[in-house]
Amino acid sequence: MRRATWEQRADEVESLLRLLFRAYEGRVALSASFGGGGVVLAHMVSRIDARVPVLFLDTGFHFPETIAFKQRFAQRYGLRVVDLSTAHDATPDGLYRTDPDRCCRARKVEPMRRALADYDVWITALRREQSETRQSIGVIEQQEVDGRSILKVMPLARWTRRDVHEYLAANGVPSHPLLERGYTSIGCWPCTRPTVAGESERAGRWSGTAKTECGLHAFARRKGRAV
Repeated sequence: MRRATWEQRADEVESLLRLLFRAYEGRVALSASFGGGGVVLAHMVSRIDARVPVLFLDTGFHFPETIAFKQRFAQRYGLRVVDLSTAHDATPDGLYRTDPDRCCRARKVEPMRRALADYDVWITALRREQSETRQSIGVIEQQEVDGRSILKVMPLARWTRRDVHEYLAANGVPSHPLLERGYTSIGCWPCTRPTVAGESERAGRWSGTAKTECGLHAFARRKGRAV
């Protein structure tokens, strides 16, 4: 009997993570929002090497459910979660309405840029099917951040949303509670809404505007695509 697609892909991802953790010991970090595929990678990290830091962007605007879920998940799996934040009092609370790009830069991009100075490998849970802007991502890309090279690794690039669900179900891993309430992509509460049937996975982010990305996965310059 042939193994399920997600099982084959999970084996591949775990093998890649083990290789990275050995080759770049102490210089690898996973970033996760605990809203989607990042939970898959966080679970794998807990089984392979729970010492690997999980970077979480504390924007000050997360849903209460996100913060509570992150805390429960980290405790359950013994994760080393590192909260990244900026000086929220220096960023007007209403900035998400007047200048969402600037808000994202202050609360997401800049904290992550600073944190990555300590790492050579940045692992994220981006998937190609999430949106048009992500369809060309590689599994491994060489990128440049502030003049230094870093490997950006997206082990779930080829995964589908169904693969994610099947992995979590088969391994008994909990998922973000808002997913059951129609939120297919979960960010800051002022800029996130549930989606409806027929909409893309990220349609609920910055709904009604031309904005589709926070900039977190665009500030680094891609130097080459390894895989």
